[in-house]
Amino acid sequence: VTFEEPKDEAKIKRALIKEEHKRHQILHGNITQAIIIICFPLAVYALFNSFYGLLDSIMAASIKNAAAASGAINISNIMVISQIKSMISAFGAGIAGGGAVLVSRYYGAANLPEAKKTASNMILVSLITSLLILILLVPLASIILKIAQVPQITDSVILYFRLILVELIFVSINNIFIGLEKIKGNSKKIFILNIAVLIIKLVLNLIFVYAIRVDSIIYLEIATITGQAFLLVYGCVVMLSKKNILQITIKNMQPQKKYIIPILRLSIPIFLGKFVMSLGKTTVNALCGSYYSEATNGLIVGALGVSNNLSGLVTNTTNVFEEGESTIVSQNIGNKNLDRTIRTFIRTLIIVAIISLIGYISVRFIFLDQLTSLFSIGKNDSNMMSTYIKEIFVFDSLSIPSLGLTSALLGLLYGYGKTFLSSILNFSRVGIRIISLIVCHSIGLNYKAAGISMGISNILISIMALGFLIYFLVNLKKNGYNGLRLTKKQGEN
Repeated sequence: VTFEEPKDEAKIKRALIKEEHKRHQILHGNITQAIIIICFPLAVYALFNSFYGLLDSIMAASIKNAAAASGAINISNIMVISQIKSMISAFGAGIAGGGAVLVSRYYGAANLPEAKKTASNMILVSLITSLLILILLVPLASIILKIAQVPQITDSVILYFRLILVELIFVSINNIFIGLEKIKGNSKKIFILNIAVLIIKLVLNLIFVYAIRVDSIIYLEIATITGQAFLLVYGCVVMLSKKNILQITIKNMQPQKKYIIPILRLSIPIFLGKFVMSLGKTTVNALCGSYYSEATNGLIVGALGVSNNLSGLVTNTTNVFEEGESTIVSQNIGNKNLDRTIRTFIRTLIIVAIISLIGYISVRFIFLDQLTSLFSIGKNDSNMMSTYIKEIFVFDSLSIPSLGLTSALLGLLYGYGKTFLSSILNFSRVGIRIISLIVCHSIGLNYKAAGISMGISNILISIMALGFLIYFLVNLKKNGYNGLRLTKKQGEN
């Protein structure tokens, strides 16, 4: 064993040198290049993942179950449950997001011992939270589905939801692993791993749906769990490795107030923002189902969900820049360089604006007919579904430029730990959306109100986000941040 130690130490040293080079790029290198290095692989993955979401819906439409649910009803079931899933997963996402800000600051300040202890406590908090959610919600599955007005609740739909609860334990740990790798600048590794997960899910789904011809949507979730389990195993191996500059250890995982309280302080507002966003979408789905289900033969909720997925082809891609930007901003705050954080925001905003413009034109005007035709498979309800999707998406597509602006702003706010402001923005988005939907329905608008309310919400939130940005920048210039101040001289990077 002693003979191998020098070789192992050399490997560890090389790994640490590599991580230090990436850290130097984030703190001192070209900002645009740093943003692209961190975000571009993840943006490509997000685009692929969005396409997979559409494929998943198409495969769900091909499944006929024993309860004689049509493919379109399967889509509606999945879309409603996906919003419930987003609500629950907000716990894990909040912990990963808030904890990553703290780890990034320690990492930027080259304080690795504190970074490791914070990362280890993130894992502990996430595990405890996920297990509590599983224990509490599994027995309440059918009640939750009824409250959310899932179009058709069967035993297989209930089991599908319970399997999702199991999956979310894997996802919560995987989110932390991905966040830690992002801090180290390992976006290429994350991209490859996520593509592997997508391939696993896609291959299994193709086998289940078109080869075996299963009769239940639970097999779609089994494929997803398998992919997430693969990532979990790999992530645990990496996080526990001695070669990992942010190594997770059992010793550091012991609960300590010094780390848990700051994690919760930053995580809770992020969680609330994401939770309320998903709760709002679930509420909107329920309202649309109540208002327009009969007139649309129960297809409105599914059409609304698919429309959101079409927008997600672009918005999920730009949201990646929000996460990458916050990583760069928080590390540069740790390195006491506020000027670089503002330059990071400006470069991110420009990149996101370009992607949003190209994406909006492509999805809204060039490929809309081709994308919606995927849900027209020669059956009456499928043709109706395609029509509803197209008419709702005309207004829903306004979320593309709106979310592009807000993603750049939220990345800046998260990096500075201003999670309260971001929560206000998310709360407002939901409130405006629900109120506008109720108003549209009250004045007699048909199912198109589902899309119109989204358009109104997105426009107003864009204006609000711009106001938040001006307020934040003026306050930062006037008062600084934690004893640091912006300088008049701006660097070239």
